[in-house]
Order: sequence, then structure tokens, then C-alpha cells
Amino acid sequence: MPLAHVVDPLNAIFESFGGPLLVVLFYWFRFHTLKGTRSFTTRPLFLFGLAVFVTPFLLLYTILPEKLSPLAAVWLLMFAWLVPVAPKAWRKFCQELAGIPARALALRETLAAAPFQVGPDDMPSLQRKLSRVGYQIDDFRATQSTAIQSRFLKISALMLHFERWAGEHQAFMERNSDLHAELLAVYDQLCFRTVRVLKSSAEIYGAIMEDSHVEPDDWQALDKLSTRHTVVSQLQLAAQTAAGCMLEDLRKDMDSLLNNLLLFAARAALAGEWTLARSQRRLGAIGFTLEPPPAGIGKFVMTVAAFTFGWCLLWLLGSGKIIHVPGDQAAGMLRTLVTTPLQFILNFWLVYYFKRYYGFANETIFGRLPVGFILSIGLCSALIFFPIQATFDVYQFPDRSYPDVVLRDLPLLIFPWGIGAMTALLVQDSTWGRRSRKTRRMRDGLVFGAGMTVMLWLLLAIHQFISMPVMEIVDRVSGGAFLLSFVLPTFAFGFIIGYAMIGRLREAAARSPVWKPDFATPSLAGI
Repeated sequence: MPLAHVVDPLNAIFESFGGPLLVVLFYWFRFHTLKGTRSFTTRPLFLFGLAVFVTPFLLLYTILPEKLSPLAAVWLLMFAWLVPVAPKAWRKFCQELAGIPARALALRETLAAAPFQVGPDDMPSLQRKLSRVGYQIDDFRATQSTAIQSRFLKISALMLHFERWAGEHQAFMERNSDLHAELLAVYDQLCFRTVRVLKSSAEIYGAIMEDSHVEPDDWQALDKLSTRHTVVSQLQLAAQTAAGCMLEDLRKDMDSLLNNLLLFAARAALAGEWTLARSQRRLGAIGFTLEPPPAGIGKFVMTVAAFTFGWCLLWLLGSGKIIHVPGDQAAGMLRTLVTTPLQFILNFWLVYYFKRYYGFANETIFGRLPVGFILSIGLCSALIFFPIQATFDVYQFPDRSYPDVVLRDLPLLIFPWGIGAMTALLVQDSTWGRRSRKTRRMRDGLVFGAGMTVMLWLLLAIHQFISMPVMEIVDRVSGGAFLLSFVLPTFAFGFIIGYAMIGRLREAAARSPVWKPDFATPSLAGI
């Protein structure tokens, strides 16, 4: 086979995808601001944040080759990163959207507050591990009753599982082998120091009890001992204070190491699993008792997507004899079947996420609506949806000027903006006050149906002044046919969505209190 038959297809592939691939790779590395950025959140959230971050630069690349060569467009987009403030602010927003590093820090706080019990399968290994440094566990349950020793056992159990994960050659442990070695060195030092401090403290307190002839449970005698002013008593008090200081310093060092170990464990669990629930199950195997994460909206979103897709398919089949899709008909029908569900999926997920986890998306303490959030969430959705719309413009109208089609179809972004604004308004807990459930659902349906219809009429009015290629679908439709084919189905569709879905979204988004964990200090964020 001639070499040209292999080289020519490769050249064609790299000419089409080489430039976008270089742009994606460049901004992929720009997105990783922390060592192991991926491990600070779940994989779906990370991919979503990365996609949102890269999309504007890819969109610019599709426009620039109209005036520049592909290589010049790639270089220009790389130098665009040197623009002050804007690119870094966009990256910060996308990282917060992906939960970097808030997701890992929140999981660390959950681990710190969760009950802990070493599993029976880990006990023999833990006993052998600690006996090497002179720490004997005679009564395991009694040992955990003291603050120092319970911390020590939790730290030892974490290190035991880290060593097992490293022995299994897990990707996270191999990529962070230097950090694991650092934690292991600190732990080894802590082991010997713990044994020394506990033995010294036990001997000091034992000597004080023996010399004073005081029983450990005789609290009145102990109180009198602490108030005596003899030289012997003062020496005993100084020794007791020194022992207490040693234990307190040891406790502080243990808390510092434990804080880092919990974050390391949270990152390892997030990096190795797809969902938060599976990450928590993996941490539960160490000995943490974690409540299962609240149910998300995965099934809910799938229901909305299935209903929307089915409705659009029925509408295309029912109105096929009345309307004529402009441009390429196959691309136009595919556009309807894909973009309509995506608009609802994107908006419902964004509103759910911000309403559930961020205070600015909820009513204030005085009961006022978050107007800024209601107006801006739709704008965020429209910006994310714009490249999808521009992509369908290319395939539906291939014989027209691409920039002109994209510019004229910009008003279509009213739909993702309006859907986001209506959803953000209706999911607020105080929107309908204390009305009955049926009344709230009916009002949700009426508002959503009326809002969808208003947006349709608004697009029709804009089309009278600025011809939109997609809206050419209504040019040859009579008034009665327009009402039957567009207005009534749009209102009915919006009413069903509002009546059946908004109430469930409102309840799901209000299921847990609002939180926004503080970011870690630079030393901890680097772990």
C-alpha cells in the first residue's frame, strides 16, 4: 500500500482536529492550578467545570480561522491567557462550579465529625504494626476511651489503608507517592514520640500517686494535693503540669497530622470513584460511619429529558404536514430533539446545584427573593448553551454565511435564559407561601406555561425586525395554524413541566442546609 494512502488521511484529520486539540490541551494544563486538581472533586463535576472553562476558547478558535490561519489562531489563543484578570477570573469561576477544592474540603470536615471504629479485620494488622514501636493494645475498646490514644489509633488505621492502597498500585497513590512518603515519615516520628510521652506521663502520674498515697479515683484527696504548698507538693504539681503539657503538645501534633491525613483520604476516595456515594463507601471501609449522601436529581433529570424528547418527537411527527423546517431538515429536526432537552437539563441542574449549596441562591433572612441570582442564572445557562447553538447553526444552514447565521440566531438564547430565570424564581421556598401542594403545582404550571408562551411571542416579534434563520419555520404558517402548531403546544408543554417537575425540584433543592466550606490554607491546599 502506498505511503500516501496513510499520510493523506492523517493530514486531513490533523488539519480538522489538530488546532482544537492544541487549544484544549493548553487550557487543560491551565485549569490544573493545584497538584492533583482532579482529586479535589468528583469526576463528573471536574469534567463539567473543565468543559465550561474550555468552551469559550474553542468557540473563539472556530471564528478566528475565518481571518487567520489555524496555526496563527492557536498562537493567538495561547497568548490570550496573558490578558490580565479575565482568564484567571473565568478559571476561578469554573473551578468553583466544579467544586474545586470545596468538595474535598467538605468531605474532610465530614470525616472529622464522623464516628470512627477500627474494623475487626484491621485489628490484627494494626496490633502487629503498633507492637513494632512498643505500643501494645491490651484492651482495644478501653484504649479508645482516651483522647490521645483514640487519635493515635485513627491515624494508624488511616496509614494502614494508605499502605494497602499503595500496594494495590492505585493511580492516586502512585501520583502522590512523594506526599505519601512524607506523611509516612511524620507518622513514624509520631509513633515513637507517642509511646515515649504516654510512658513518661504514666510514670509521672504513678509516682505522684504512690508518693502521696492517693488513689486515682479519690478526687477530694487529689484536690487537696493540688492546693498544698509544701516543697514536695510543688514539685509534684510541676511534674503534673509538665506531663499535661507533653500530652497537650502531642495532641496538637496529632490533630495537625490527622487533618492532613483526612484530606489525603478524601482526595484519594474522590480520585478513585465516579460518584460521592461510592467515595463515601470507600472511606467507610476504613472505619468511618458516614451517612449516605442525599439523593441527587439524576433520576429527576432523566425523567425531564425523556419527557422533553418524547414531546418534541411527537410535535415533529404531528406538525410535519403543516410546518417546514428551514435549512437542512434532518439537522433542524435533530436540533429540536437535542437542544430542547439540553436547555431543561442544564437549567434544572444549575439551579439545583446553586440553590442547594450556596447562600446567594436562597431568600435572605428577611424573606427577600435573590433577584440577582434569578436574573443571572439564566444568563449563565445561555452562555454555556451558546456554543451548542452555534454548532447546530453550522449544520442546519451550511450554504449561508456562518457568522451571519450565528449573529442572527442570538435571540434564540432567550429560551435558556427564560427557563433558568423562571426555574430559579419558582424553586424558592417562599414563592407561593403556605398554599396547598396542589395549588402550588397548579401555579407553577401556569407560570411556566405562560412564560414559555411569552418567550415564543417575543421571538416572533424580534423576527419581524431581524430575520432569524431558525424562525423562518413560521414564515409560511397561517395565524390559526401558528396557534395550533406553536402556541398551544408550547403552553401545554410548559404547563406540564411546571406542574409535574418544579415542585419536585423545589423539594430536592431545599433538602439540606446551605453550606459553603472555607478554602484550605496554602499548606493544606497543596496536599
